[in-house]
Amino acid sequence: MFGWLVHKKGKIMQICTLILAAGKGTRMPSANPKALQTVLGEAMLSHVYQTAAYVSSSVWTVIGHKAELVEKHLNKEFGEAAGSHCVLQTKQLGTGHAVLCAMEKIKDSIDVENTKILILNADVPLIKKELLEEFIEKAKDYPLSFISLLLDSGQNYGRVMRENFRKNVQHAPIKTHTENTGNVAQIIEAKDFRLAYPGSEIFEVNSGIYLVDAKVLLEYLPKLSNSNAGKEYYLTDIISLAKKENIPVEAFCFENAKALLGVNNPLELNQAEEILQQEINLSLMQNGVVMHNPQSIRISPFAVIQRGVEIFGPCEIYGKSEIESFTTINSHCVIKNTKIGENCVVQSFCHFENAAVGNNAKLGPYARLRPEAKLADDVHLGNFCEIKKSVIGTGSKVNHLSYIGDSQVGSGVNVGAGCITCNYDGKNKHRTIIGDNAFLGSNCAFVAPVKIAKNTLVGAGSVITKDTAENDLAIARARQVNIKKR
Repeated sequence: MFGWLVHKKGKIMQICTLILAAGKGTRMPSANPKALQTVLGEAMLSHVYQTAAYVSSSVWTVIGHKAELVEKHLNKEFGEAAGSHCVLQTKQLGTGHAVLCAMEKIKDSIDVENTKILILNADVPLIKKELLEEFIEKAKDYPLSFISLLLDSGQNYGRVMRENFRKNVQHAPIKTHTENTGNVAQIIEAKDFRLAYPGSEIFEVNSGIYLVDAKVLLEYLPKLSNSNAGKEYYLTDIISLAKKENIPVEAFCFENAKALLGVNNPLELNQAEEILQQEINLSLMQNGVVMHNPQSIRISPFAVIQRGVEIFGPCEIYGKSEIESFTTINSHCVIKNTKIGENCVVQSFCHFENAAVGNNAKLGPYARLRPEAKLADDVHLGNFCEIKKSVIGTGSKVNHLSYIGDSQVGSGVNVGAGCITCNYDGKNKHRTIIGDNAFLGSNCAFVAPVKIAKNTLVGAGSVITKDTAENDLAIARARQVNIKKR
């Protein structure tokens, strides 16, 4: 982790990351802000934030469009510190204006003389910490540096202008330009480049990733102008401002590193997802995870899948899920933020969210675990069972077509088919307590709050409204009457 880095001159510099996430994303039609568009179930902002946290002592986020949604997301995924480190850009007036807004707030919490600001965009979900570490190591001695890329087409990216290109253009117009050598002179945004140099092209472009001394930003950001085709305050203009004052500037070209390209529309979002899916699945298979039909298996980069796990596609595993060794996940399952222990078998068409499962469990098919469902070791769930906000003890069985909600179920309990806990009275939720080794016959209803003591036997078809004592036989149904048909 690069939270602090040692300067070659012996000075210790702090890395503070600033993520730009204020944009609306007009080419990404959605009710959500662009930064919250998902790649493998995780918001693009989450991918970038997680990576930034590896190399930074602190992470700040500039928010704007639907700011409340972005701040809420950061609070939920990364804690209150992430939410409190948000800076609101009330009007989206360009990247330079966004960084200026942030620096006005950040400056009071850092040592300006000994802090470097790493600037990232929220729409680069494929970025890796290894790449950032390499960039920081190369750039740490420069007051102002950024990453450039070489593309087959400059597209809508800012062009990196080097001194030799400027000299050539001054002497003679050129039609094409493939060699761009010399020191960095400036970055020109795509619109302005086409206006200034019609018929010419540059293939070295700005990635939007910078490492800048905090004091450089504080000095030059207020000097930015919006006299350009977009009428925005561009962060890229600090390059030319710094050059005029003989501030050393360097571009580190990572050539065709597609991981640094921004995601701007649904097609690019899909392409990023496919790239990441292939990377994750390849890495897991190389580390001992068995995948059948891997092209249809989607796994979050935040999930942890242990060696020896076997997964059949199609399957989706999202969030901070953990699956331990020698567990089998069959096809058509969706698992989110759920921990599953060793030697479990999850049959097809199960859906788990924010739940926990012990070792040696057998689940499904068509089992559903809702938030706060906790299953101990050796638990069996039959098909079409649903567990919500309940604990199921060791070795207990909940057979098919049953619902257990807001309950504490002991060890060795047998829940017959079609049993339900009636936990809601129309206003409040109530708990059902079922003791160890209780046997619940089929099609029983337990009207909470109610306690079923240890070793209780409940007759099939009963509606239980009263607590039982240990070793009771509880039956709550009308006596059968047989009447001849007319």
